[in-house]
Amino acid sequence: MYGTVEDWARAAESRGGPPHPGDAARLRALRDDRLRRRFLASRLLLRTTLGALAGRDPDRIPLARTGLGRPYAPGLPDLDFSLSHTGSLLAVAVVRGGRVGVDAERPGRPMSVLEHRMCTPHERAGLDARGLRGTARDAELLRLWTLKEAYAKALGTGLRHPPRTFGLDPADPAGRPSLPGALSTGALSTGALSTATHTLPEGTVVSVVAFEQGSSR
Repeated sequence: MYGTVEDWARAAESRGGPPHPGDAARLRALRDDRLRRRFLASRLLLRTTLGALAGRDPDRIPLARTGLGRPYAPGLPDLDFSLSHTGSLLAVAVVRGGRVGVDAERPGRPMSVLEHRMCTPHERAGLDARGLRGTARDAELLRLWTLKEAYAKALGTGLRHPPRTFGLDPADPAGRPSLPGALSTGALSTGALSTATHTLPEGTVVSVVAFEQGSSR
């Protein structure tokens, strides 16, 4: 699901009353009005999405963060979610019984200057083999970057694994980082890793990486 900061901030402001009790401390720490509006917008979007999926009142869904900053809903352990923003866009991805990450980036960024920091040798060889140059190469690098960011978010480790050290192609010798802790064992370990990239009408690239229990996405 996605929307704009403007629309969701306006919806949050129209509700009136004090902010959600779980958000008050974070809001007090934000001095920039733009950051405050984006925070309120993202919280309402998250709670509305989770509430619709769980059949709960959005106002009764507390949100928290792990020690590494990954958001989660303590009262909804079966729903995993991820949030991304770029410009005025907010994007949310949710999966049941697994892990998910989402990343959104606006087009036009000269990604080739980051290529040596983000690509495995296998990935660079693939780009060369396809003869991609200039803007076409930047576009493919942007897709790859969003996928790697989304994967890192699904792991919940951020970019503690440098992007150039892992690949999402099963044929890539670099391989992938394993899921942390208990997530690497039990029922979840039999699930399937799936990826998807969408280009929105205005050109923003949104990638989702999901590790779902016993299914593909």
